[in-house]
Amino acid sequence: MRLRKLLYPFSIVYGGITTLRNKLFDAGVLSSQSYELPIISVGNITVGGTGKTPLTEYLIRLLNDEYKLCLLSRGYKRQTKGAILAQPDCSAETIGDEPFQIMQKFPGINVVVAEKRIEGMELILSGTKTDLVLMDDAYQHRYVKPGFSILVIDYNRPLWKDCPFPAGNLREASKGQSRADIIVVNKCPDDLSEDDKAYWLSKLKATNEQQVFFTTIRYGQPQMIGEVDKSPVLPAGEMVALAGIAQPSGFFNHVNKSFKVVEKMIYPDHHHFSTIDIELIATKLKQPGRGLVTTEKDAVRLKGLAKNLPAKCWFVPIELEILFNEEKQFENRIRNYVRNHSNNS
Repeated sequence: MRLRKLLYPFSIVYGGITTLRNKLFDAGVLSSQSYELPIISVGNITVGGTGKTPLTEYLIRLLNDEYKLCLLSRGYKRQTKGAILAQPDCSAETIGDEPFQIMQKFPGINVVVAEKRIEGMELILSGTKTDLVLMDDAYQHRYVKPGFSILVIDYNRPLWKDCPFPAGNLREASKGQSRADIIVVNKCPDDLSEDDKAYWLSKLKATNEQQVFFTTIRYGQPQMIGEVDKSPVLPAGEMVALAGIAQPSGFFNHVNKSFKVVEKMIYPDHHHFSTIDIELIATKLKQPGRGLVTTEKDAVRLKGLAKNLPAKCWFVPIELEILFNEEKQFENRIRNYVRNHSNNS
């Protein structure tokens, strides 16, 4: 708390800079490039771990049968530079773990990574047949103008209780939420009450044009890393739980309830596992009967290395679920935007 107070003046400066930047975009002093094809942006204001990827996958499942989709991502912490159209021989190292995860789960879609989203859009237009672009983690990347913006907020980290970096965890002032067409409050308790919903709505103060939806994360049946069997025999012995994601508490809470977890291993978000890391993990798994359970995103980075571990390795897939029976309302809002702006309608 003392450090936060010391850093707060810098947060005021940082918040002021980001606010000025947004005003320059809004006024047209800094230009945003518009495109004819529909672009849906999924992003956040709070740094890391709000659940953008499960929402992006939800959108892919919703739209993939009707449109030719392309995911445009920065490819955070990839070991390459520039705009890249993903190919079958790509890896988490070349395009980033989240784009690679999506490419594996949805092989029919195109995936483009680019630090500069305009370069990514140019590659999409010249190198793919795309009806619709899903632009991941691009809420603050305003040089490409999305036709529709979805802002994801973590229920456990309300915007009104936070402040901009470095004293807080916001990428910009919370009033930046005004740019969103839809606000998704994610990671809600399964039993979120109508009173809790009303409280959030009163604090968010969404505009009349905005819609707010409340979602939770559902954990699926564990899958073996590298295996295609969708119904494996579930692990029953002692488990080492490993997470290299932002905000891993939800994962650990789930596996503690579902498995005999004897040890937890925590790595930074998007961590690239080294030979030394694998050797350390292996020492934790030498006891007979032990296994490893990890997150879906970590499994993407561990896939080629798991064969070097002396135990079976599992991951727990996740999906986003919309609460209060508002799935159709959410889906119709998305579909209506795409149909009204697509040449494939």
